[in-house]
Amino acid sequence: MGKTEEKGIDPRGLTAPMLAFCALLLQPAIATADPAAKVHLPTVVQGETEFELLGGYQWWRNNEDNRLRQFIGEVGYGVTSWWKTELGAGTTRLPNESYKLDEIEWENIFALTEPGQYWLDLGLFVELAHDHPDGRNAIAIGPMFQKEIESMQANLNVFFERELGAGADPGAAVNYEWQLKWRGDRRFEPGVQGFGTLGTTNNFGHETASRIGPALFGQVSTGLRSKFKYDAAVMFGLNNNTPNTTLRFQIEYELN
Repeated sequence: MGKTEEKGIDPRGLTAPMLAFCALLLQPAIATADPAAKVHLPTVVQGETEFELLGGYQWWRNNEDNRLRQFIGEVGYGVTSWWKTELGAGTTRLPNESYKLDEIEWENIFALTEPGQYWLDLGLFVELAHDHPDGRNAIAIGPMFQKEIESMQANLNVFFERELGAGADPGAAVNYEWQLKWRGDRRFEPGVQGFGTLGTTNNFGHETASRIGPALFGQVSTGLRSKFKYDAAVMFGLNNNTPNTTLRFQIEYELN
């Protein structure tokens, strides 16, 4: 890694944009449960380029038609010390079908605090996504939290997602993602991950979904200014709205 400095942005400067996005949440929403989903981190390194490959496989017991495979490729860049942007494209495959373009997404992470500056590290996530098969667009926005507890690192993100355009269901989907990992040997760090939804803002607590399972994390230096990172998890559904089993992985190459 180069000598880049991680800094935060004054949260007061984002008050107006945050209010504008929150107003959008009163409009229609859609919820997703991608098997290749990842837990986003509220950290930004200026000038760092990231290449990511995410994959996932999920299935319901005794239902071959609901076995879904997904791959997502992403390229990200730390534009400033507090803003990172990523472009990605995902493909999915159902049984007896070929892989098809599923979604094109534009992710943005804003670091609202410097790492360790306060009791809790804060970030803001904003994503615009295009559902290719259905021709729909959606927006997602929400806070990101990170806390170091001795040798443990805990992350929790809560995102509000809604579909853009007319004819969608009312309300915003309330989705969450979290992880807890032991930060000992950087090459091998065990932990746990979870993903789910709490319903929608106009029907909170209904049609919820939740999955949880053990995870592995690690990173290996490949040079003075580059490194290879990975994480993978096996997750199990906690209710009937969630696949019985989900396998997911993330491979990332970072260059500064």
